[in-house]
Amino acid sequence: MDYVLVNNVVADNQWQQIKAQASDPKHPNVISLVSAPKLGKYFGEPGVNGINVLDRLTHRKYHPGQYRFFNDVPVPYWDKVFVNKDGSISIYDHGSEIGKEYLYPNTRRAAQDVRYTNPDGTMDYIEEYAYDGTIFSNLFYAEDEMLEMVFYDQQQRPVVRYYLYQKVINLVTVEDPETHEVLKRYDSLDAFYNDQLQSIVTADDTVTIDYMGVELLALANTKSHNILRLAESPLDDQGHVRGNLVDILTDRIKTIQTVQVSADDYKILEKQDLPLEKVTIITDNVNI
Repeated sequence: MDYVLVNNVVADNQWQQIKAQASDPKHPNVISLVSAPKLGKYFGEPGVNGINVLDRLTHRKYHPGQYRFFNDVPVPYWDKVFVNKDGSISIYDHGSEIGKEYLYPNTRRAAQDVRYTNPDGTMDYIEEYAYDGTIFSNLFYAEDEMLEMVFYDQQQRPVVRYYLYQKVINLVTVEDPETHEVLKRYDSLDAFYNDQLQSIVTADDTVTIDYMGVELLALANTKSHNILRLAESPLDDQGHVRGNLVDILTDRIKTIQTVQVSADDYKILEKQDLPLEKVTIITDNVNI
């Protein structure tokens, strides 16, 4: 199977580009690493085989056309949800604002998340809702710093937890939603992604990435045929060939077997003292 691997899907135009890059744009096979509440808008489209490494563990299904109405969010008893003149939505408890609600962009009613604050104004926790209105996650804070992210299945049971220290995820756990027994733990987000990718793609699959960031790290131990379709300049801001690209071309990074570049970028690489056996030129989605 041919997959497109992306870190995240954040905008409509990006999604159209991802589908166009797929071997079958009408039935794309897309793997994403970051799970976001809005992902269901894209992966819920007919014909899309969308796999998110986190949603795969929570067994989340997408329900296009559904959403959570803005006044259907859990608030303390007797609290009021009030729409301000500027369009923002406040939650008041005994006359004091204790949180704000945010809607999905370009909607008038669909709740995206609720952000509760402490009496001193610092963040307490955020409850996020998937695009179809189901509870997606809770983000917990202490002294205005995020400490934990909890991702739920559609029975609102915790399955995956990210623990943070100084804004860095340094522990990921996967638990049984019924017994809460920890089934797996990872010392980093990269280790989590790497293990999940190994369980999805096989030696018979082809995976295409555009960037040499977290996507490249996630493919580290896969057996699939992996393609880098270079979406950025081969040169960094100092005019040098990007370090990861050098390592790919010299086979110090063996994860990528094929590098696809534009004709202009090929000319740039020709001027470098680098092997180009892995490189092919792409023009209008056709390899030359």
